[in-house]
Amino acid sequence: MSIALHMLMVVLLCLCIPSARAAETPAGEEAAANNPVGLQPLQELSATKDKPLFSPARRPPPKPAAPVARQEPPPPPPAPPSLVVLGIVSENGDGRAAIRASGAGDRVLRVRTGDDVSGWKVERIEPRRLVLTQGERSVDFALFGGAPKAAKSAKAAERRIPRLKVVTPD
Repeated sequence: MSIALHMLMVVLLCLCIPSARAAETPAGEEAAANNPVGLQPLQELSATKDKPLFSPARRPPPKPAAPVARQEPPPPPPAPPSLVVLGIVSENGDGRAAIRASGAGDRVLRVRTGDDVSGWKVERIEPRRLVLTQGERSVDFALFGGAPKAAKSAKAAERRIPRLKVVTPD
């Protein structure tokens, strides 16, 4: 025989030996080598049996609750302007007031209904008082009065006025 034929036989023999050894190993060991779960005993896999992966009762963990944003309390409303009513002129139902505001120095301001005084609107000018409003808030300034007072309704003011009894001598 030729050398080439001997070489061919040696190569074929080398290729056949590994496949012969694989045929000798049992089928269970080969499957276990390909699947690592197959190497574990069934008693250790109880979690899969107790909670099947595709069970309708199985749910994802609850989502964490979003942090609640703390609401800051609204800032207190601005204080009414500090002013002094120097005089009121009423002519044909149109009133004007002369005032001195604390921020204006010694300047005398003349205001009418609807004018703005330090962010407050002149609501009414009556013969002896000036009423300023800001949104729902209202403040009265009296012509010869002291500090501003919160405006009251006319009915409440009437209830506070004491009624005088006229006493005639016998």
